[in-house]
Amino acid sequence: MRFGAGKLSGIVRLPRNRGLGIGGISIRVVAPVSATLRIASPLYRPFLQDRAATTPGERMSVRLLGDGWPSLQHAERIFDTRDSWVLFRDPSGYWLCLARPGSEEPLWVARFKPGGRRVDLYCRFGLPDARGRMAIDLPLAYPLDQLLLMHYFARRKGMLTHAAGWIHKGKAYLFAGVSGAGKSTISELLVKSRTGKVLSDERMIVRKIGKEMIAFGTPWAGTAGIARNGGAPLGGIFFLKHGRESRCEEMDAVAAADRMLPMISIPWYEPDTAAAIIAFSRRVCSTVPCHEFRFTPDSAAIDFIRDFIRKRI
Repeated sequence: MRFGAGKLSGIVRLPRNRGLGIGGISIRVVAPVSATLRIASPLYRPFLQDRAATTPGERMSVRLLGDGWPSLQHAERIFDTRDSWVLFRDPSGYWLCLARPGSEEPLWVARFKPGGRRVDLYCRFGLPDARGRMAIDLPLAYPLDQLLLMHYFARRKGMLTHAAGWIHKGKAYLFAGVSGAGKSTISELLVKSRTGKVLSDERMIVRKIGKEMIAFGTPWAGTAGIARNGGAPLGGIFFLKHGRESRCEEMDAVAAADRMLPMISIPWYEPDTAAAIIAFSRRVCSTVPCHEFRFTPDSAAIDFIRDFIRKRI
C-alpha cells in the first residue's frame, strides 16, 4: 500500500500528552498510568496532536476500562452488520460491539451518548511486562471513530462523506463519488501533478465553523492510501463520473443534494440524527458551487480542472 502522508510504517504510539486531532476535534484517551497506547494503522500518525493544540469545547474523551464486559441482555439491538459490529441501545446510551470471529466474546465494547463528548471503551489490556507496563492496542479505527464522529458532528453542523479532498490555492475541493467513481484515480493524478495538497482519497469531513464551510482530511484512506491532516474553506464539490473527455456540468442545489445523499454517513436507525445530517448536506450543496465532473484517467483531467477552477469558481 502507498501512504500519501509520507513514509509511514509500523505501529503508532500515543504519548501521554497527546491525542488525535480529526476534523477539528481532539480525541483524548484516558488510560491506566502504566499503559503504552498503540494504534495499528500508520495512517493515524499525521493526526497525532499536542494537548496545547486542543480547542476548548472541541474535545472527546475516551476512557479505557478493562474490568470485564458489560451485560447487554436488556439492551435493544438496533443495528447488526451480521459479520462485524452490532449496535445496542438502552437508557444509558448506545453500546457498540465489535464481534470476534467464531466467538461470542467481543473484541471490544464502547458506550457513548449520541453527540456526546465521553466514551467508555471496554477492551482487553493484556499482561504487564517485567516493569509492570502494559501495551494496549486502541481500536480507534473503523467502525468506532467514524461512528463516534458521525454522531458528534451531526449535532454540530457537520457530516462525513465519501469524497477525495484537495486543497488548491487556499480552498478545499471535494471529488465525491460512490465506490468505483474514481476518487483514488483522481487523487493519484493530483499527487502526480504536484499541484496543491491532496488530503484524502476516500473520506472527508465537512463542518460549518463560524460563517464558513470547512473541509477536513481524515485517516480513513482508500486504495490510494492518502490520509493527510489539514483543512480549508470549501470552494466547491465535483461529483465524479468517468467519461471520454474531461468536462464539467453545473448542478443546482437540489440535484447536488440528491446526488450527495448516498455518499454521506447517515445513521438511519436514529431518525432525528439522520434528518439533521441530510439537512446539513443540503445546506452545503446550496452554499458552494456543485458540478458533475466527467474525466479521463490521465493528466489532461488535472489540467482541465485547474483551468476550470481558475475561470469559473
